[in-house]
Parts: sequence; C-alpha cells; structure tokens
Amino acid sequence: MELRPGRAGALVDSPDGVEVSGAPPGGRVRVESHLELAGQTWSCSGEYLVADDGRVDTAAHPSSAGTYTGVDPFGLMWSAEVPPGYDWDVLDPMRVTLRATCEDLEGDASYVRRLVADDVRWSDVDDDGVVGRVFLPDGPADAPGAVLVAGAVGGRGLPETAPLLASHGVAVLSLAHWNHPGLPDTMSGIDIEVVAGACDWLRSQVGVLDTPPSVVGMARGAELALLAASHFAGRVGPAAGLAGSGVAWGAVGPDTDPRAPAWTYAGEPVPHLARTDDDWDSLLRDPSEVSAAEIPVEQASGPLLLLAGADDGTWPSARLGAVAAARAERHGKPEVTSIAYRDAGHLACAPPGYPLASRVDLPGGRVLDLGGTRPGNQAARLDSWRRLLDHVGAVR
Repeated sequence: MELRPGRAGALVDSPDGVEVSGAPPGGRVRVESHLELAGQTWSCSGEYLVADDGRVDTAAHPSSAGTYTGVDPFGLMWSAEVPPGYDWDVLDPMRVTLRATCEDLEGDASYVRRLVADDVRWSDVDDDGVVGRVFLPDGPADAPGAVLVAGAVGGRGLPETAPLLASHGVAVLSLAHWNHPGLPDTMSGIDIEVVAGACDWLRSQVGVLDTPPSVVGMARGAELALLAASHFAGRVGPAAGLAGSGVAWGAVGPDTDPRAPAWTYAGEPVPHLARTDDDWDSLLRDPSEVSAAEIPVEQASGPLLLLAGADDGTWPSARLGAVAAARAERHGKPEVTSIAYRDAGHLACAPPGYPLASRVDLPGGRVLDLGGTRPGNQAARLDSWRRLLDHVGAVR
C-alpha cells in the first residue's frame, strides 16, 4: 500500500486528507498517526472501508473506529489526546508519521504540517510601548492588519493563531500586555490604550494596509479587544471576542485582588464586576451591576464577531458574549455576529489541525475540564476559523 499525505508542506489548518492506495477493495484499513510538536508526541488513529478502486481518502471517507469517527480530513490530528497545560508558543512545523495496515499489507509515510508559510517573515517587537511579535506576509499588495491580545495567561496574544493568520495574508501583531519580560506580572490596571497604540504601530509598517486593524482577543483578552474597539473607534477596526465577555471583570495574577480593576481608560478604572469566587450565576444575578460593567460595544466602528462554546468549562462565555450582542442590538448597532457552538467548550475557536486539549492542570492539583465533546469542539473550530478568517480579511 502507498500513503500520500496531501500537499507537501501544507499548513496545519489545510483540509488535506490522507490518501491510501493499493489496498484490497472492501477491506478495512487502519491508519495510525503519530504527531510531534515542540518535543512532545501524541498518537491517534482511524479505520476506513476501502473503496472499489482500492483507495481511502480521509477527506472523503469516514472513519468507523479509532480515536475519531466520521469524515474529517483533520481527524488524524485533532483526535490525539494532548497533555494539559501544553505551551503552543512554537513555530516549528508539526511532524506527522503515518502507518497504514490492512490484512498483511503495510504502508508508511512521514511529512510536516507548517505553522507559518514560507513567505511570512516575523520578528520580535519592543518599540515605544508595543511589545510582542509581528508576522508580515509578502505579497503584491498591502495586507490587512490584525492585533491579537492575550487573556488570563498573559504573554503574546494567541501564539498558535498568529502565524496561521499571517500565512493567510494578514499582517499580525501578537501583542503582549502582561506576564512577559519587561511588562507587569499581573493583569491589573492595564491601560486599554496599549491596544490603540499597537494598532497605530501595525498600520504604519511597510506592507500593511493603512486602515484601522482588526483586534482579536480570547477569553479575558476578548474584554480588552472589545474595550479598545469601543473607546478607539477611529483607530481600532473590526473586533472579535473568542470565548470572551461583554462585561468587564477584575484583576488576575499572583497576589492580586480579583475585585481590583483589570483595565483602565484615560487613567481611570474601567467599570467591572468584582469577582470573589467562581460562582458565575451569583455574580451575574444583579442586572444593575451587570449593566454598569457592560462594555459599550455600540461605540465600536467596525463589525463584531462573538464566538463561544455553549459548554465552556472555564466560564460561561456563551452567556457573557450574549451580553455584548444584546447591548449592540438595544443600541441599534448592525454587523454583529454572535454564535454559541453546541457541545463545544473553551477551545471552540482554536484553529483546526492542532491536537485538541480537553483539560488544564491548575495549582494545588486541581484539574479544569475545558468543556464540550471532542467532536463538538472540532466542529466548532472548523466553523469559527472560517468566520475569523473572513472577519480579519484573510485570503484563503
């Protein structure tokens, strides 16, 4: 048997399936996939009925057993069980090794799935208050810009997403605003002006379209993205909140008071809900307090994209995102897309193609279930990634 893993050097989010040829028609082929990224390895598998021409194509033929079932060209990647708390801030390609078996026949293949395209150049940035990493695609025309902001883990914003967006023709600044060398070690009293300054910096770069860039935030970073879009309408363009909130919350980090403000604007604390525990229902029970902490998304000049998993195990992001959507509707703001994905959790909006973590280890031995089912999360990732690419003006 022969295995062909799709186009050579395809990106990790490319829907290229694995093709098997030379198998006995009507037989059953088992394909095992071993993935390596940043020194860690994972495994997954699928089992397929061979077509009359002796072929199997995982982009068209369903798996009936193994670690996933159904038709999915990404099945031999996302269905691997990933260790909790894995660091995705890597740019090395994901290495894939395949083995197919059917009766007494075997076939092997190995290839890589790239996280960043060859025509994307990148560099670390520390320039007049703008800190992070910039990815600039080469092309015949200026690229639309996007600033990605981090949430409750800090560091550079969405490091697994930034190189892929750039590989689709978007100039991306993966912005750091806390928990990064030279920056505050807590998310407390962060000036939302940092995002507006980052947008100004990105659009001034050679090869970047001179229009307000998009801003994309995940979880607590979505608050920052929506706040920046709401207060700097002329400098911040379309905003996307992924598993985020239409309500501002308090500080995060070691030795911080969660009742203290996470964000400031013009030197003053941004109104927020004071969290003392994770009883989200009780925190959201008082309509007057929620109203006072709502982000004024109706002031944003660009369209808003609000995506979340309906079964988010980290916090009720679908409910929190609906707060922003409802406020926009009350104030007559058009161009708002709000979706809560069924059977999906906190990682409903991660790019497809990566192995999918299902939990995170917390201090004190606690384990946080990120929520959703593995198939539900994958279905959400496929749809949310398409929507995000369209939202930021990517070339697909």
